[in-house]
Amino acid sequence: MMDERMEEQASLHVLGALSPAEAYEFKQALKADPELQACVARLNTVTGALAGAVPLTEPPPQLRAKILAQATPPQKIITLPARKSGFALWLPWSLAAGLAILCVLLSAQDSRLQKAVGSQARQLSDLNQLARSLQAATNNLQQSVLALQETNRLEHLRIAMLNSLLSDAPKAVAVSLWDNSKQEGVFVVQNLKPLPADRDYQLWVLENGTTPVDAGVFRVDANGAVRLDFKARVPIKIAGRFAVTEETRGGAASPTIKNMVLASN
Repeated sequence: MMDERMEEQASLHVLGALSPAEAYEFKQALKADPELQACVARLNTVTGALAGAVPLTEPPPQLRAKILAQATPPQKIITLPARKSGFALWLPWSLAAGLAILCVLLSAQDSRLQKAVGSQARQLSDLNQLARSLQAATNNLQQSVLALQETNRLEHLRIAMLNSLLSDAPKAVAVSLWDNSKQEGVFVVQNLKPLPADRDYQLWVLENGTTPVDAGVFRVDANGAVRLDFKARVPIKIAGRFAVTEETRGGAASPTIKNMVLASN
């Protein structure tokens, strides 16, 4: 059942009295509503019949003149502005010239700034290169100092290999490294037979190759190996040779020559 509003909209639609928005909205509703379509068709028929039933009448003469008068647009009189003074005419040109000069000055200043920035960049690059060169020179100097220190340190080192004097352990071998500047050393031995609990091995430093100096006692593990950090009991001037003897537990005051098991050349 169609409401009163839609009937009113249909009447206005037939008479062409709807606004564009209302007309668009009504046409959308008309497409989807068969009842509204039938109503519009009936209204169109009635409107056409009414239009044919109205008798034709001659309009009065004054109406024609009034319509023509309204259709002819009145002439507009345009008042020209007063002529500007010379200063007003030259002002825009002066402003344009000033802006052009300002642009030229800014361009020149920008060029100078770019040159200055380029110069500073080159200087920075040169400084970086100089810094790298100085760093390389410093590294070389440090390496030279380390090499000199290492050379000087090697002058104070005494490295000796001790060979086995035992017929039942011919593969026993040891290396002794003695740092005379620090008065300390490292002793490493392999393949030396383990001793019973009441016996120890004792390391000796032979100063000038003849005078034995006690460097401590040690025991080897089940594989016959040990690493020993040692110091002599008294200062050593020149560590000529190294030797190992088998002594009673705790060591001896002087080496037992007949019990010597390892010795260096």
